[in-house]
Amino acid sequence: MSSQYGKVISFILLERFGEIVEKVGSCLFHYGSSPLLYIKKYTNLPLSQVKEALCILIKYNLVTFVPNKNENIANYSLKCENIFLMLRYPKYIILIKKKFEDEGEVILEEVLLSGFSSASEIIFKSFNRLKEMENKTISEVQLRDVFMALVTAQYLMRIYIPEGNKAVPQLEISEKDKFIFPSIEAIEVKNLIEKNIPLKQESYWTINFDRFHQDLRDKLIISAITKKIDENAGELMKTFLEQMYIRTTAWADTSNPIPIQEVKNVIKKKNSLHVLSAFLDQYINVMEQDYCKMIRKFGEAGGGSYQIYLKDIIIHLVWETIEQIVLEKFDSKAARIFRLIRLKSYIEPEQIQQLAMIPAKEAKRLCYQLLEENFIKVQELRKSSSNSGPTKSFIFFNIQIAQVVRMVLELCYKSLYNVMTRRLSEKNVNKRIIDKKQRVDTIMLGMKVQGATEEQLADIEEMITPPEKELLGKIGKTMKKLNLVELELDDTVFLLELFLRYD
Repeated sequence: MSSQYGKVISFILLERFGEIVEKVGSCLFHYGSSPLLYIKKYTNLPLSQVKEALCILIKYNLVTFVPNKNENIANYSLKCENIFLMLRYPKYIILIKKKFEDEGEVILEEVLLSGFSSASEIIFKSFNRLKEMENKTISEVQLRDVFMALVTAQYLMRIYIPEGNKAVPQLEISEKDKFIFPSIEAIEVKNLIEKNIPLKQESYWTINFDRFHQDLRDKLIISAITKKIDENAGELMKTFLEQMYIRTTAWADTSNPIPIQEVKNVIKKKNSLHVLSAFLDQYINVMEQDYCKMIRKFGEAGGGSYQIYLKDIIIHLVWETIEQIVLEKFDSKAARIFRLIRLKSYIEPEQIQQLAMIPAKEAKRLCYQLLEENFIKVQELRKSSSNSGPTKSFIFFNIQIAQVVRMVLELCYKSLYNVMTRRLSEKNVNKRIIDKKQRVDTIMLGMKVQGATEEQLADIEEMITPPEKELLGKIGKTMKKLNLVELELDDTVFLLELFLRYD
C-alpha cells in the first residue's frame, strides 16, 4: 500500500478517534500483522492504552485478528479499506433516508456510531431519538418493521459474538447466517421500549458495506446514462438493473438474459413513465447502438432478451474520467492525443502528428508530458535487417489502463490528504471565533428552552460582532467547499476502485 494512502488512513483515525488510536493504526499499517507486545514496542505506548486502542478498532471493524503459531497469542491486522469507507458514511445515510425515511436513517446512524450493536439496543436508542423529533409520530411496530426491512434488504448483517474462554476466538460466520433474522413479536418491542426488557432472541448487527456499494454503483451507472441520453433512459436502465438482481449475482461482469417483456410490464405499472412506455423500443435501440454497448441483445434470433454488460460500462466510465483528467491537467490537444492512442491501441509518434492534426514539435512535447506523468507508455520493437546490418527499432505509444488507474488513485489520495489538512488548518487558525460561536449557540438554545423573549435572544446574538459574523460566513463557505471537494474526490476513488474490482 502506498504512502499517500497511509497518510489518508492516519488522518481519518486521528480526526475520529484521537492520537493514541492513530498511533496504533499507523503502526499496523507500516509493519503489517503484529502481536500485542510488538505494537507496544513500536508505538512506545503503555500496554493499557494499546489494548484500549485495539478494542476500539476491533469494535468498529477496523482491525481483525487471527491466532499465530502459538494459539494463545493473536496477530492484529488493520482493515484499511474499512477506515477509508468512513468518508462515505454521509452517502450511506442519505441513501437509506431516501429509501426508509427518518426511521431507517436513525437506525443506520446508531449502528455506525456504535460499530456493532444488539437489536434491542438499536431499537431502543432509535425510538428515543425519533420521539424527540418535532412533528414525528412513531410506533414500536413500525420501527421494528423498518429494522427488519434493513436486514431483509441486507444493509445490516449479523456478526458472531464468541462464547467461552478461548484465548483467540474465531469471529467467522457463514454467509447464509448473516441475514437470518429471528422473529420479533410486537409485545417484545413494547416491553423493550416501556420496561427496557431485552428481546428474547438477541443478536448483534453491523453494516454490510458491500450492499451499499451495489446501490452506489447502480446510482453511478443510472446517473451517467441520464446525463448521456435523458431521464427516461436512466429509468429504463434502473428497471433493467432491478430485473437483473432477480436472476444474476450482484457483482457479475455480465447479467443473465433479461426478457424484455418483463421490463415492459414493470414500466407499464409505473404511472409516471408514460413517455418511456410509449417509446420503449426506441430507447432500447439507442442504448443498444451506443458505442459503450451498455446493453446487448442475447442470441442471434432476437428472442427478446437483453444482457447488461456491467464491466464494460465501468471500463467506459473510467476511460471518460481519465480523459477528463488529462483535459484539465494539460489541455484539449493532450486529451486529443490521449484519445487517439486509446483508439489505436499502439501508434507511432509520426502517426500522432498526422492524425491528431497538431504541429510536430507541439505533438512531441505533449506526448512526452503524458509519458512523464505516466498517462501513456512507450514500447520499443527491434527488427534486425541482417546478421551484419544495423538493428532497426520502432517506437510505439500505448496506454496500460490498469497502471493509469492506480496512478490516478494515488493522485486522488494525495488530493484528499491535502483537502483534509487544509480543513484542519482552517479550524485551528479560526479556533477562537468558532468556539465563541458554539458557546453563543449553546446559550441561545438553553434560553429558548427556558422560554426567553425575542429581545433577550437578540441581546445574546449581539455577542458576536458584525465583523465576526462576516468572518464566520467566509469560514463556513470555505468549509462547505472543502467538504464538497472531499465527497467528489471520493466519487472518483469509488469509480476507480470499481474498475480494479472488475479487472
